[in-house]
Amino acid sequence: MRNAPAPNIKLVITIALKKEIPKDWLVAHHIPVLTFAALKSGALSKQDNIEAGILAVITGAGCKASEDAASWIRVHLDPSSVINIGTCGLIHRKYPLGNWISPRYVVNEEGHRLKLAAEIPILCQEKIIDVYSLISVRQPFSGDIPEALKEHDAIDMECYSQAKIFYDSHINFYCLKFGTDYSDDNITSDFNTHLSLFRQNLKKLLADMKAG
Repeated sequence: MRNAPAPNIKLVITIALKKEIPKDWLVAHHIPVLTFAALKSGALSKQDNIEAGILAVITGAGCKASEDAASWIRVHLDPSSVINIGTCGLIHRKYPLGNWISPRYVVNEEGHRLKLAAEIPILCQEKIIDVYSLISVRQPFSGDIPEALKEHDAIDMECYSQAKIFYDSHINFYCLKFGTDYSDDNITSDFNTHLSLFRQNLKKLLADMKAG
């Protein structure tokens, strides 16, 4: 049975990892943060601080977790928009690390491509680099990136799984990623170096969103 849409939820932010979320800051700014498991268990009904109309959902990493979370959000929350925000690897060094990127298309490893909604609904003061395509993979790459992936600009493990769930719905789906590494031998150190910067920039992004 389809549940009634959650009141006041206009925008859902999906993010893969707990460590990517500055939870205390979000909660202090009336943006509840729930894991997908907590969401399914009914934790949203206990939230009384959804003044901003925004909910952040920690989906868990990987394609399956993302797809399951997106399916649940579509049926039970029915927001007007969903934006997948998170870290990603960059495939080409012409793009500098430590910046937001906004892909036009997301692709899976089978080559299926979906166009993403344009004009992200955020009044962002930070630079956003427009790129052509992001590829979502089942397993992370570190070291030599396969040639087949080099036609794309960035790599993650979540976006496509969510995009396909919302593609044929009235829910606008957006993607905004933050380049933390080049998916090479330095992936772990580069990711850890840029993770705190991502969290800082996410705070600025959400502050701008509320201001807009």
